[in-house]
Amino acid sequence: MRRFTPVELAIGVALAGSLAAVTIPAFVRELHASHFVEPTDINTGLVGPIIVGAKGAFRPDGTPKDVDREIVADLAIFDETRSAYAEANLNLPGRRPFDLKTTDPTFREQYLMYTINGLIEGNLTLPTLKAGERVRWYLMSNSNEEDVHAAHWHGQTVVAMHMRTDTVPLGPMAMMVADMVPDTPGVWLFHCHVDEHYERGMQALMRVVP
Repeated sequence: MRRFTPVELAIGVALAGSLAAVTIPAFVRELHASHFVEPTDINTGLVGPIIVGAKGAFRPDGTPKDVDREIVADLAIFDETRSAYAEANLNLPGRRPFDLKTTDPTFREQYLMYTINGLIEGNLTLPTLKAGERVRWYLMSNSNEEDVHAAHWHGQTVVAMHMRTDTVPLGPMAMMVADMVPDTPGVWLFHCHVDEHYERGMQALMRVVP
């Protein structure tokens, strides 16, 4: 995870399409996405978090002093018919014109990808947490109208908005911080609790070790 300096941010280096989480020297989290042609750019993947903290809030390596581990989870529906690469990828010879295809709801539905960090069906690299450690989850969502999510952990709880819960709601282009202290070892499901999203692949696994 690259840590950008304030000077780099000031000249825009950190905003030039980086998809990774970045932390710089107040503690806030921001969702950065291109606003050039926003629907196209976001559905092409040009979106990611920026994590900002107060002076003195971080260790020398850029991690927050009050947590042991950070995890970014982008619960996102990507509409591949609105990607910058969509026409080249989908406009096959002999088929209907691309603009007619994308106005067909049945056609569009085939190209909606229900993802966590861009991956579906449990293919996210397995996060491994230690029981008792302090874990901070940075949750975010995309801007499509279907991007209304309920991030849900099995076997563990988090504290978000001064409330202990196992489910955190997200609206379109939303951000949330949730703090967890894992206490039940095992391999657990993390997913969106909206039924259609879960069934379409917005799910992942995480491991808690003693």
